Amino acid sequence: MQIVHNGSCTMHCNLLGDIRIAKETEYDGIEIMGTKLYRYLDQGHSIESLLPYLEGLPVVGVGSVPDIERREHTEYDDLLAQCQRMCSVSEKLGSPMVQLLTGPRSPGSRMEVSDFYKKIQNLSWPELRKLTASNLKVLADIGAEYNVRFYIEPLRWAALHSLDKTLEMLDVVGRDNIGLVINFWHMFADGTTPDEIAELDQNLIMGVHFCDSLRNSGKDWTPWDRHVWTGNGVIPLKEWVDAVRATGFDGWWSCELYSPKHWELDPWKTAKSLKNQLRDLLI
Repeated sequence: MQIVHNGSCTMHCNLLGDIRIAKETEYDGIEIMGTKLYRYLDQGHSIESLLPYLEGLPVVGVGSVPDIERREHTEYDDLLAQCQRMCSVSEKLGSPMVQLLTGPRSPGSRMEVSDFYKKIQNLSWPELRKLTASNLKVLADIGAEYNVRFYIEPLRWAALHSLDKTLEMLDVVGRDNIGLVINFWHMFADGTTPDEIAELDQNLIMGVHFCDSLRNSGKDWTPWDRHVWTGNGVIPLKEWVDAVRATGFDGWWSCELYSPKHWELDPWKTAKSLKNQLRDLLI
């Protein structure tokens, strides 16, 4: 098992800061945030210039390609272009995986939801399954060109968010280079239980996002329920960790933290503390 650094817990650091902290706090690897990676590249720095910094720190995944249901006009072309760019970058970094997100990426007040996603909310499940599976088959083909696998994160506020429907959709896609990431907050907020996690096929699990929630799952959840230090919320973390391990999964675990209050703390100490908390639960 690998405990890997996730740039969300050191949100205000740049990519080189994330890499340095991950090494100094002795993480086994790093899951790179695409926003930080592209910010670095868009300033004229090359992928090759990153490689010396990453020496000894494996990149387990790069995220993300959002809104995988896009199908209309230029939106679909943009989806394929984003996927191709991410896969190309991932290959050069030596990363075997790229993250995919169901959409829309951000809820209500954070981002104006497109007319396309407003229509998606009214699709029947068979229609949504067909649309998403069709796109994923094309993305899977792109990934195969770069020897990249994908891990889907079904977002709680997205049209496709439940574990059972995600599994059904993956079965329809039928590609061995697409699986899912177990994100504690999104799945807990959707009502998924540890028993359901424990029954998963370990081969479908590409990674785990270790995080917490302020409130119990239910209809009154909000994305701001993620604003909590991991371990101070209501998710029974030990039960969830044990459920994942019961599947036989032996891959990477990523320490995720979407809490602006805690982003203002010393990022080095935050990264170190989260790693130690997860390590203690995995012993």
